[in-house]
Amino acid sequence: DHNSVTPLYMCSANVSLGLYSPGWDLAESPDDPEPAPRSCQHRVIFEKPFSNIPLVHAGITGFDVDKDESARLSASVSDVTRDGFTLTVTTWMHSRVYSVDMDWLAIGYS
Repeated sequence: DHNSVTPLYMCSANVSLGLYSPGWDLAESPDDPEPAPRSCQHRVIFEKPFSNIPLVHAGITGFDVDKDESARLSASVSDVTRDGFTLTVTTWMHSRVYSVDMDWLAIGYS
């Protein structure tokens, strides 16, 4: 029907991850001289599911890292579904990350 309109739906939030988050090991200093990257994942569940898989954008808005090492930090979005997505925060070498704040925005149809 050319008269029907599917409304655009957006949702967003801030996520704070850190020492008290399950699986957070980014603050530990590895003993290995060339340690493997360390990551922590967090599943975000939308308040209301989308009718299709939305576009999700996320960005780092703040972080707390050890002053004695370089601030090596990346963030990514994966496993996007109608119901949510996974945020992954990664550091490498000897960087020690105590916390990361991220904002995200999901855009799709309701």
